[in-house]
Amino acid sequence: MHDWLFDFGRMEFYYRGEKIELSKTEQKLLKIFMENKEITLSRETLIDYIWGYTEYVDENALSVCVKRLRDKLNASDYIKTVYGIGYAWRNPDE
Repeated sequence: MHDWLFDFGRMEFYYRGEKIELSKTEQKLLKIFMENKEITLSRETLIDYIWGYTEYVDENALSVCVKRLRDKLNASDYIKTVYGIGYAWRNPDE
């Protein structure tokens, strides 16, 4: 996939051949994006998937996690904010 290699089995992630360290939360976020490419996921869906239903999480935590993942993967052209709804992983070439 372009400049990335994501090995969820080994929990190893690379950008242009360099290993990138992702937190557990960032790994979960990346995984749901990869399983739902081109699909807009609501903030509620993402929060429930990452943190579960049992604990309260401030919605700002999701925004921070998305920003960190974008920055670490240099993926601001791919991880799109869908205002008023949530986020999506979209290929900018399509």
